[in-house]
Amino acid sequence: MSLTDDFQREVSQKLNLYFNKKIINLMETDLGKYNLIQAEYTHQLETIQATRQDHKINLNASSFKENWLSCISEPITEYNLGDLTHREVDDLIEIYSPRIDIAITPTVIKQRSRKISLGVYRLAEEVEIFNLIHRLNFIQEIEDRLRTISNENLSEFNIELPREIRYMNTRPMHLFGIEIENQVNPKHLMGDFLNAISLSKIPIILFPEDKFFGCIKMLMFSSAIKNIKGVQIYDILKSALILKVDQFRNVMNFFLAEEELDLIGVHEYR
Repeated sequence: MSLTDDFQREVSQKLNLYFNKKIINLMETDLGKYNLIQAEYTHQLETIQATRQDHKINLNASSFKENWLSCISEPITEYNLGDLTHREVDDLIEIYSPRIDIAITPTVIKQRSRKISLGVYRLAEEVEIFNLIHRLNFIQEIEDRLRTISNENLSEFNIELPREIRYMNTRPMHLFGIEIENQVNPKHLMGDFLNAISLSKIPIILFPEDKFFGCIKMLMFSSAIKNIKGVQIYDILKSALILKVDQFRNVMNFFLAEEELDLIGVHEYR
């Protein structure tokens, strides 16, 4: 078990306690929003049941309170040929199943008690659950704090900041998708950026202190390619939030402390 694995497990465990406390608070203070999110969650479950007979969801275990928002480490994903053809006969022909290190997302419980993202399944044409959760005040506060630090990190190196916040993924699998980088190869870094952006509404890339400048150089290269050749890859990459591991841990521990919950440890991973 590596320090990265220990960190991922800590983040998942501690944030799940935080989200559980927040849904109880939402139910007590704003029952209207609570009921709206619950109705949308139920609607998406019913859509999955109606369109996929082999869904293998444990419906009795997939209660709203425990699954409306979860933090899961190494969540599975699933893309198959049916996502292109919309033919049921192609649903079992896999295209690609990319992983991400940590996801914060609505979930369901599969048989054998495995928690997976609700977005693994083909949902209704009108999907509002990610937007409804994203609008909650405490989610906005988390995003704002992370985005502020990301912008400060880029400004330090005079890297062009987004002029406006763009949520590029209109049908995300995860609300927050977090990649943890332990390498500096620019080609692989671009791939991990695109993976997080492809899967999540709010993509986040975390770097240990000694790997951070490798990310900066990759972004500088992408910006140069845009300026010299007109290839817009940088405009996609800059939609991800970029933080050091310590910065992310400090932000999340701030919110955990507000709720008097145990903090994320593994401080030697930085």
